[in-house]
Amino acid sequence: MRGNVLAMPNADKLGVISGDDGQRYNFLESELHGPPVRLGQTVDFIARDGGASEIYPVLGRAASSVPAVAEVLARRDWAAFYLSPSGRVGRSDYWLFGVLVLLVVDAVLGLIPGLNAIVFIVTAWCGLALLIKRCHDVGRSGWWSLIAFLPQLVLFVATPAALFSKHGGGAAIVAAVASLAAIVWFIASVLVKAGDAGPNRFGPSPNAVKA
Repeated sequence: MRGNVLAMPNADKLGVISGDDGQRYNFLESELHGPPVRLGQTVDFIARDGGASEIYPVLGRAASSVPAVAEVLARRDWAAFYLSPSGRVGRSDYWLFGVLVLLVVDAVLGLIPGLNAIVFIVTAWCGLALLIKRCHDVGRSGWWSLIAFLPQLVLFVATPAALFSKHGGGAAIVAAVASLAAIVWFIASVLVKAGDAGPNRFGPSPNAVKA
């Protein structure tokens, strides 16, 4: 069968091919053969139980990545992605469509008088919802997201207390160091960690694309 590559596989997710029969097929990187395959590339493959194997690029057929990316993006429920704390969100989606997009929106729309307060509230909620789902993706409760905020608050208070204390600020220094360590641990254990490969108690893997 022939089809076009909609998504390339990596350590976090399966690849996806849109077959000429109108169905979508997941595949592993190990199933790619021959010359390098790119996003949008036309390929020959064997369809079996919803998956694709023995994938070879069709030579002479240029890749068309823009339509493929557009189709992938159009299939996502963006309202649920940004507003709902339920389910899971993958590492790459969190940083690319979550953190980066919210920063740009906040920076641009936040400059408009009368909108800055509303924009702050909306982006703050979206950021929290995505953070909770990122915790879910690595198998942790959404309450772990508090580690992203409470240590920052302690650090904000403890740092000036340690700098300007007349008695050395020993307790404040310890609190500041502990808070900084908690933030670093949270980034390494949640924000930049690959999610669980399969389903967990919070739902299926966000990288499992259904046909």
